[in-house]
Amino acid sequence: MTRKVLSNTRERWRQQSVNTAFAELRKLIPTHPPEKKLSKNEILRLAMRYITFLLTLLENQRDGEHSSSTLITLITGNMRNLSSHTETHSPGSGSDGAETW
Repeated sequence: MTRKVLSNTRERWRQQSVNTAFAELRKLIPTHPPEKKLSKNEILRLAMRYITFLLTLLENQRDGEHSSSTLITLITGNMRNLSSHTETHSPGSGSDGAETW
């Protein structure tokens, strides 16, 4: 019985650690509305898109394309591109297709 209790305690600690990491990652992803609840799958997908967006922005700045009009065009184009993607949501995921990066 002691082995089972120890195993359950370790698993509970591991799950809390994973949930804490997802909560921290979620804070870094801009969404509208900001308090929108996201599944772990949605958090990971949006994080990948946001990282890609930031890399593109950085590359454009590095290439000397850092005029404000160029950056605004990039940002608005990226917002349209991301909002046009349709996600495949699991049943009960609660996603309402709000605008996200």
